[in-house]
Amino acid sequence: MTVLPLPDELLLLAYDDAAGKPLISTTTLDLGLAAAVLVELALAGRIVVEQKKVRVTDPTPVDEPVAEAVLDRLRAASKPRDPRSWLTTLSRGLREKILDRLVETGVVEREESKVLGLFRVVRYPALNPAPETAAHGRLDAAVRHGDLSGRHTVALASLVRAVDLGPKLFPDLPAKEVKSRLDEISEGEWAGKAVKEAIAAIGVALTAATSAAVAATITTSVS
Repeated sequence: MTVLPLPDELLLLAYDDAAGKPLISTTTLDLGLAAAVLVELALAGRIVVEQKKVRVTDPTPVDEPVAEAVLDRLRAASKPRDPRSWLTTLSRGLREKILDRLVETGVVEREESKVLGLFRVVRYPALNPAPETAAHGRLDAAVRHGDLSGRHTVALASLVRAVDLGPKLFPDLPAKEVKSRLDEISEGEWAGKAVKEAIAAIGVALTAATSAAVAATITTSVS
């Protein structure tokens, strides 16, 4: 089976198969998806994070359309920006783009309804669970048995850790144990120095951006 891009796998893992709704806040998920695209580009050797700025080191196009659109924006930027700034910018509308292509490829289906005849509700239940099952299987092998199936799986584990999705995916294990294991996987010797530094910087930015967004939401609701 073809392995899906990191953003697609993260999104599938973050959605309840039957309910077709996210298991975590959409704010966190949207930022996580943006981080996943940047991580893809780092793994492909297209970007690095130097002096706290995202910099394009190889402008060669990538085959994956969503990642290429992001790389194009990075190439066109008038000056380098920090990862947190890019996460906020790139997260807008990204989830919808990924869901659209998962619908097109028959992985999920779009169901639209109205609550009380007024409020539109859109769900994305699984249609073909195989891609998510494969991704979860690789994560399961990594978390439970230390079986790492390449950089892609480790990068996915790092993203799952960053958006705090681990306890949702492994409800039978203590949350502390899951988080500890994901930490060990992420911090292992699985990639070159530049790639690891870029992904670590993106992870730190994701945590900061998520915390700021959640705080802003709480402040708004209290007001």
